[in-house]
Amino acid sequence: MARLSLGFNLEDVSSTFEPIPAGTYIARIVDVELKKSSKGNDMLSIKWTVIDGPMEGKNFFDNVVLSIEWKVKQYAELIGVESGNELDTEDLKGAEATVTLEVKDRTDGNGQTNQVKSMEAFNG
Repeated sequence: MARLSLGFNLEDVSSTFEPIPAGTYIARIVDVELKKSSKGNDMLSIKWTVIDGPMEGKNFFDNVVLSIEWKVKQYAELIGVESGNELDTEDLKGAEATVTLEVKDRTDGNGQTNQVKSMEAFNG
């Protein structure tokens, strides 16, 4: 059994997920996993962390179904992969971008979530 020391007051923590407000943020990819979508399609689950501004330290996710070519293209271009070459998901980790987020209703009806609308490599 593990004992955890909680370094925060539980009464100060929201009981529900709060999406990051819609807007443009500078963020870094911190994790990438190959998974299956709810329909059984291959997808990348990409975890981002905001690295600047008032939302610094907040996380958001982007699930990229590999058959959605325009979305895969955004990530390939972010790390400089050209047509005909392989995309290594490990190369995505640490990539930084200016990311525009939207807030959308979840498809399961349980609140709201962020959706990545666009991204551009950040060279700051």
